[in-house]
Amino acid sequence: MTARKLRPYFLSHHVVVLTNSPIGMILTHADISGRLVKWTTELSEYDIQYEPRAAIKAQALADFLAETKHMEEQGLWKVYVDGSSNNEGCGVGVLLISPHGDEIRLAVRLDFRASNNEAEYEAVLIGLRAAKQAGAARVHLYSDSQLVAQRVNGTYEVKNEKLKEYIRTIEEVRGLFDEVMFEQFPRESNEKVDSLAKMASSLHNWKNKEVVVQVELTPSTKLTPLAQDESDWRKELLEYMEKGELPKDPKKAYRLMQKSLLFVMMEGVLYKRSFSGPLLKCLSPKEAHYVLKEIHEGCCGNHLGSYSLARKVLLAGYFWPTILKEALSLVVSCDICQRHSRLQHQPAALMKGIVAACPFDQWEIDILGPFPPAPAQKKFLLVAIDYFSKWVEAEALARITEGEVLKFL
Repeated sequence: MTARKLRPYFLSHHVVVLTNSPIGMILTHADISGRLVKWTTELSEYDIQYEPRAAIKAQALADFLAETKHMEEQGLWKVYVDGSSNNEGCGVGVLLISPHGDEIRLAVRLDFRASNNEAEYEAVLIGLRAAKQAGAARVHLYSDSQLVAQRVNGTYEVKNEKLKEYIRTIEEVRGLFDEVMFEQFPRESNEKVDSLAKMASSLHNWKNKEVVVQVELTPSTKLTPLAQDESDWRKELLEYMEKGELPKDPKKAYRLMQKSLLFVMMEGVLYKRSFSGPLLKCLSPKEAHYVLKEIHEGCCGNHLGSYSLARKVLLAGYFWPTILKEALSLVVSCDICQRHSRLQHQPAALMKGIVAACPFDQWEIDILGPFPPAPAQKKFLLVAIDYFSKWVEAEALARITEGEVLKFL
């Protein structure tokens, strides 16, 4: 089968087959018959040599480690950041350069009001977190804001309480790296990152395949622990998996322990194990609502139906228990979907086959009433229906007697 699929390659090159089976001896034996004769004839046109396969496990493992071992931990990552704030909004631009020269461009729109200084601090935090997610251990961060660079380095004093909180948060993130260096450099040399920040702040639906676009809903210094939200479905799981706390009710504690087997904690983030795919990030209700809206009607959204929308959320790598219910609610309440969606020609109920084979093969008669008296004191209704033609006959009567029924029939 391989020879037939790769016939041009087999004809152009010398082929070496490594196997522990005596295929070469079998195919060259004089007493072969049946299908072996056909296979030998078909393979005779190729230059094939059979060799015994030696132990390759150790060498394969060494080759695999040599190919997949990342050396970025010893290399120095360069991170260029810039923040922008204008009348249309706030944005952050980040450019990451790996030790091998690979570039990652990130544009983040800040969906909250922030001053220029706050946008610069947000840029530093987002840049450090992006570098950490990329696997960097040593970072050289460049910012065109001298004030931010000197405050982060401790040269200038910070008096504003809100900015002090930014400095404390930066120091916490800074502790996750082996080495972090901050440096201020001229604004003229930061054109790429500056353009990313300006576009992220001024455009809501910006499409660029070369740039990773994100949206931050809240400031980095006001992010509260997810487990403190009473409406968060992950609260009990986080308390158990982080602190080992269980509910007092033994039944609830047992169910929580069984449920926790489907989840895993990695670097403080809760993930759900999927059956045959990667880990699914568990979202809070607020984050889930944003992800649904972004996938449904965002820059790449195409107003999917509820089932397709829920499926696309799972394929994107997110999870929460009520995906389908919230997707259905969002689709039903979407004004654009109601105005421009295709007309549904599917019947409201499942269609049923006709039981009757011919007229009056099956019919029924019934008496309805009494109703409020009508003219001539008629308060009963005699109804007959034929199930084949759906023919309905009805007559109003003042009283139900044998003669009236016979007359009706």
